Amino acid sequence: MFTYGQLMLACVFGWGAAFGLNFPGHLNHENDGQRNSAVPAASISLTPCEVSGTNPAAKEKVRCGTLDVFEDRLGKSGRKIALKIVVFPATGQEKVADPLFYIPGGPGSSATEDAPFVAREFAKIRERRDLVFVDQRGTGGSNPLNCDFFRPSDLRSYLGEYFPLEDVRKCREQLEPTANLKLYTTPIAMDDLDDVRAALGYNQINIIGGSYGTRAAQVYLKLHQSRVRAIVLHGVSPTNQFMPRDFPQHTERALNGVMADCAADDACRAAFPNLGTELKSVLERLVRGPVEVELKGQQAGETIRISLSRDLAAEAIRYMLYQASAASRIPLFIHLAAQGNFTPLAQAAIAYRQQIVATGSNGMYLSVTCAEDLPLIKPGEGERNGVNTFLGDYRLRQQRAACALWPRGDIPSNYAEPTRSDVPALILTGQWDPVTPPIYGDTAAKYLSHSLRVIVPHAGHGFNGLNGLDCINNLIVSFIDRGSTTGLDTSCVNSIDRKGFLLNLTDSNK
Repeated sequence: MFTYGQLMLACVFGWGAAFGLNFPGHLNHENDGQRNSAVPAASISLTPCEVSGTNPAAKEKVRCGTLDVFEDRLGKSGRKIALKIVVFPATGQEKVADPLFYIPGGPGSSATEDAPFVAREFAKIRERRDLVFVDQRGTGGSNPLNCDFFRPSDLRSYLGEYFPLEDVRKCREQLEPTANLKLYTTPIAMDDLDDVRAALGYNQINIIGGSYGTRAAQVYLKLHQSRVRAIVLHGVSPTNQFMPRDFPQHTERALNGVMADCAADDACRAAFPNLGTELKSVLERLVRGPVEVELKGQQAGETIRISLSRDLAAEAIRYMLYQASAASRIPLFIHLAAQGNFTPLAQAAIAYRQQIVATGSNGMYLSVTCAEDLPLIKPGEGERNGVNTFLGDYRLRQQRAACALWPRGDIPSNYAEPTRSDVPALILTGQWDPVTPPIYGDTAAKYLSHSLRVIVPHAGHGFNGLNGLDCINNLIVSFIDRGSTTGLDTSCVNSIDRKGFLLNLTDSNK
């Protein structure tokens, strides 16, 4: 299993005095007490620790600790949450004072679980800077709001609703004795993060966020701008994205883009000359009803028959679009399905349910989206977006039903307003990203006056499966080193291209 944050990583992946003021670009808390931190500088005691995923032979110097914060920051009473913290100290002699904080995607992924992968990815940054990982409240080791929606021993359990309602009810009942589910929203969590910053003794920090982590990073920037030196946003999710309202048309755009890439590739075009027609026929077949597929079971020699619905097949295509490496299989899978072989698509559907949907803290996902997203979608708006698309509106319908069963937290009235800042920002987006497309990065850049916008050709939500990705890593390293977008050379981005398309199943394991 891998977390959503690890999936993203496999690819490359003075407002302080204005607390409480309600003007564009700031989150307005109605009580300054929720914002103010009484945490003294450098008050966390970090001790040497072992982190899963690091190389024991390398004798990695990792330090861990916790910081207790009130679950109810406004009331400053009652239950406390121990926030899990992992720090990978700078490895070089010329250490600088501002670390790099990493905020993962989801919402619901664990930053500390991703830590070894991030540390390897950004070893160059770590030569001069500490790398800091904090499990956001409700995730990882910070009072995780974990829900078991599926049964690993039963593959069929993965083929139902995205949020099985009976399991949502059970999860709420299980979590409420140890968590007020209304108090796990992004603004509250970003005030937690600033407490950690202060307690570790850092005056300013750099931030890199991926997917939902970009939303959280923008919220932190609204609340604590004076504490941010530079910020990297990979796959921008603005606070007015309102997931999953726009999923259908963004998935459609990305799917059309990948199919256009296939048509422009000599080998792919020759192998699948009628791809558009085949895609239409596959959708028409699925709309008529589920397709029966025979798959290998979990026991040796076992086979099971499952029903692949239109929703599950479309969801598999959507997740394949997240990475160019997986998207390279889409033309072949569509071609095979058009011929009556839905097995590869069914296998992909189950794999993504196992490796993405069933991982992370799904209760925290609901606490965030049921407060910050679903209530702000206008009636009928999301349904209209799903008309005449491959994905349809199933996700909106199922997520809305789940949120009807989940406590809804409060968010500031101006939460969805843009983040306005002159803090240097590097904005990275995949050309064919199905969930945070380039238009979101373009919009964010309008309000981030010192930002640099980079669209990675042929990339999805992550950048795996492309040639020339050293370019992106080097850009991030150079940007964090400089703390400025001035003088950054992005010309290498034009040389990034696909590694090709999968043309037959025989080559699938190469």
